[in-house]
Amino acid sequence: MIVYWPTDAKQTFGTEILRADHLFEQSDLFSNSGLATLLDLYPRNALEIWTSGETGDGRRSTLRGRAPRMPGKDIVEAVKHGQIWLTLRQADLSLPVLQPMATEIHRSLSKATARNISRPGMNLIISSPNVQSPYRLDLSMSAMFQIRGSKRLRLFPCDEKHVAPEHIEQMVHQTRSNVLPFRDSFDKHARIFDLKPGMGVTWPQFSPYRIQNTQSLNVSLSYAFTTFESAVNTNAIYANALLRQKMKLSPKTQKRVDLAALAKATYAQAHKSLNRFQSHPAPTPITFELDMSVENCVKPLWA
Repeated sequence: MIVYWPTDAKQTFGTEILRADHLFEQSDLFSNSGLATLLDLYPRNALEIWTSGETGDGRRSTLRGRAPRMPGKDIVEAVKHGQIWLTLRQADLSLPVLQPMATEIHRSLSKATARNISRPGMNLIISSPNVQSPYRLDLSMSAMFQIRGSKRLRLFPCDEKHVAPEHIEQMVHQTRSNVLPFRDSFDKHARIFDLKPGMGVTWPQFSPYRIQNTQSLNVSLSYAFTTFESAVNTNAIYANALLRQKMKLSPKTQKRVDLAALAKATYAQAHKSLNRFQSHPAPTPITFELDMSVENCVKPLWA
């Protein structure tokens, strides 16, 4: 299973969107029966099951569910017929059969970009036809590899028009989720990628994005990783939040790794070492259970 990155990846990585080709879709692991087996092997209490619901103002909210006793084959059927997405976090650690794919992604990225990639993690995402993910942002560097079905990926500029610096700072300090406020006018500034099996893409750090599936079950691998530059950027933003809160300053987000960014990153690391016991946001409560007998396969726990 090989991943091919563009020949100019070394020069453009981190500042441009890079497209890749891969062969992961050829594996039987991602057939319906293969997915069912992976779901049965994956720790059920770690499986994240999501859907969306209406809020009082007509917007969509993200709801979390469970399927403690449902076999993997029925979960796959629920995804095929519902409005659901599953996230198997650190899938390569819990499912050794996926480890060669994670190793190949790491090897190919490191070689093509000439970067030292650390703390990688690979998630397996299985999602329903036509499902949409909310407008969001990842703190780490990210790459996505499409395996089954197709999806439209919209990538947005990382600027103050599309994401408030305070929101990124809150994410770094773990006081908010990675879901961001969205306006329909943002779409005219998006770069659009129609991802099909065998395609992959990675994008600059802190670029917001949103995803919409087409009319088929979707399977993809999401790969999160860290480079020296991305670690400095994240720590500099951590320091910006401290400067904003404690000194009432209005620091700017760093656009590159320079002396100012390195100084902020050093300050952030010192602060973290002195404040090791920090509170974290409460996890999203579980409010529904997968049930093949109800509409969209989503049964509220209070029903």
